[in-house]
Amino acid sequence: MTTNKLMHRYLLVAALLMLTYFCGNCQQKGVYIQYNKAIPAEAFGVEQLVKAFSKRHIRINNVKTIESLVIKADINSDLPKQAYAYKKQGADYVLSGGDAVGVMYGLTELAEQVALGKSIFGITSFSGKPYIEKRGLKFNIPLDARTPSYADSGFAAQHNIATMWDFNYWKNFLDNMARYRYNVLSLWNLHQFPSMVKVPEYPDVALNDVYVREDVHDGTKLYMVKKISIDEKIAYWKKVFKYAEDRGIDIQWYNWSVFVSSAEGKDGIKWAQDDPVTVDYTRKSVKQFLLTYPDVKAIGVTAGEHLDTKQTGQYSIENWLAMTYGKGIMDAKAANPDLNVSLIFRQHYTRLDIIKAAFKDYTGPFQTEFKYARARMYATVNPPWFDSIYRADVIKYKVKCWQNIRNDDIFIYRWGDPVFAARFIKNIPLDVTAGFVMGPDGYMYGKDFASKNPALYGEYEIDKNWYNFMIWGRAAYDPDLPESFYKDQLKLHFPGVNEDELYTTWCATSAIVSGIDKLCFKPNDYEFDLEGCFNKKGFFDINDLISSAPIPGQNVISIADYAKKQGETNEITPFDVADKLDEAAAILLKGSNNIQANGNPELAETVSDFKAWAYLGKYYAEKFRGATWTAMLRNTGNEVYRVKAVAALTNAVEEWKNYAAVSSEKYTPQLFSRTGNTLDWNGFIPDVERDVEIARTAKKGEPVKQKSDNKLWKITSKYY
Repeated sequence: MTTNKLMHRYLLVAALLMLTYFCGNCQQKGVYIQYNKAIPAEAFGVEQLVKAFSKRHIRINNVKTIESLVIKADINSDLPKQAYAYKKQGADYVLSGGDAVGVMYGLTELAEQVALGKSIFGITSFSGKPYIEKRGLKFNIPLDARTPSYADSGFAAQHNIATMWDFNYWKNFLDNMARYRYNVLSLWNLHQFPSMVKVPEYPDVALNDVYVREDVHDGTKLYMVKKISIDEKIAYWKKVFKYAEDRGIDIQWYNWSVFVSSAEGKDGIKWAQDDPVTVDYTRKSVKQFLLTYPDVKAIGVTAGEHLDTKQTGQYSIENWLAMTYGKGIMDAKAANPDLNVSLIFRQHYTRLDIIKAAFKDYTGPFQTEFKYARARMYATVNPPWFDSIYRADVIKYKVKCWQNIRNDDIFIYRWGDPVFAARFIKNIPLDVTAGFVMGPDGYMYGKDFASKNPALYGEYEIDKNWYNFMIWGRAAYDPDLPESFYKDQLKLHFPGVNEDELYTTWCATSAIVSGIDKLCFKPNDYEFDLEGCFNKKGFFDINDLISSAPIPGQNVISIADYAKKQGETNEITPFDVADKLDEAAAILLKGSNNIQANGNPELAETVSDFKAWAYLGKYYAEKFRGATWTAMLRNTGNEVYRVKAVAALTNAVEEWKNYAAVSSEKYTPQLFSRTGNTLDWNGFIPDVERDVEIARTAKKGEPVKQKSDNKLWKITSKYY
């Protein structure tokens, strides 16, 4: 052995001995954390750090001694808000934050490093600052069957109405949001006022108690799930909103229009756009809402979904919103000048020039909102719609835009691809963006009531999908986090797992979703349920697929156009997409066979989800091939294509049965609200088999036509 190698070995041994000494010294003499106990965000960060030290059997000193290792947490206004920096300073360690939230984020990062087994002496410095300032979750909140959200007709919403009135739920949800570095909670409801405020001028409107539907399909028969007065409701939501504030989370509230829900017929209120009483009632409700909940930071309004597009003049939808929400906010600010609330007007069934004209007399912060990825955030990392539809307007009118990042593709299975998320985040146009809110319209993240596993039934969705929520929150704060960061998170969550294989396998879920959406893209939530292959009309068969358009701007050719060109193209073909789906499925199946749960029920369910994703991907791969061969048969009459189509679709049946077997073993069927159908894997087997018959009986000359191109920027009407 050379002298250099011997010296290197001696130094390594010496370093390990010193590290052991310091760790033992720290365990014996303890750690003292100096922070402002009066600031809840700092206290929460310290709580996370104390837990990490406790797991390492490192004593926490409540009193500073001369022997204590000291960690000082403080606010340094030289740092940007939400930023933090950690360094050794003399004998102490100092964690500085640009504000209390920055201190909290820094403390939670230190806690993560300690939990990973790093010595406090070895953690000499780190820092962070937000890439996107406002990072939020979108949450359609089902308060009561009498004050529903959009839409509450599915199992998830109806089963979780009572959950919304359980403070332990919100405590867990908001704590996780803070850990994952979300700082906006955007709550959406058609007309929340009767369940949340008392309007003095309309005393009959406020609702006591909480009700749900007896039958999810029938909104007329209700039963009570919670006895609670309106005053107790107000106290409850004040407590929830204060807890959010303590975690550095802003509350936004969005509404659709024109809705009055349970207020209809009370105190002269009508469900009518041109009714003066309804205008006055809505205006006063908005005012009272903000006076009751002064911590609300934004009110979002929507020119839909229940509007009269023929109304012009005073009662046009934009003017109606200005008379109600606009003036209601201004009334509240006049009564309480300390209110700090923005108005966010969505680009939905309207245009920014019309909005600005209607709100010309509005005073106060004004922003807009856009469905950035339409309903399918997992389809592509660079959605094309904002730049083509809305960028020029927000620049022209100098209005910042909230990006509404909708997920109406994935409700059941666990997703996790940090690379996709980071690339998506980096493509958001920061120069015109106020922030983003992320979440579904057709589902809500309460408790999971679909699991058949007794150990996981009723689990909080944010815990079931912890990896997904963590990825998007942390990537939005720092999209340059290394792969090793996410593998460390997997190691912390699933001790003993092969984190490299788990990471690689989980990433492949993204290729399944984006691959399906790539060829069969539906911009609206009700048009397609990817996990069940159905829409509002029923099962999505190969005829529906043949007429579908791909996502624009991705160089993908549709099935109909490919069949027309007989394969003469340089674009990504349906067969290319199918092959990529099979590649991702192979990774998922390999991982699901290799990763051992070792008695961990959550890891076992995660691995089962991988297997479901794999079979779903293989199903769509064969379906894409079969639909393409069927389209080519119809265009040419070549019987070779029929043989290929029938073979591919026969394979698709087997893959669906595999998918159904894995899924139905773990989950119960459930009704989804926006597509209006029940995801029942075994129930759809006859429909899947019918695709084979469609190919077997296809004839030359039958329709092979793409119905649209998904280039929404070509639509001239504002009502889309």
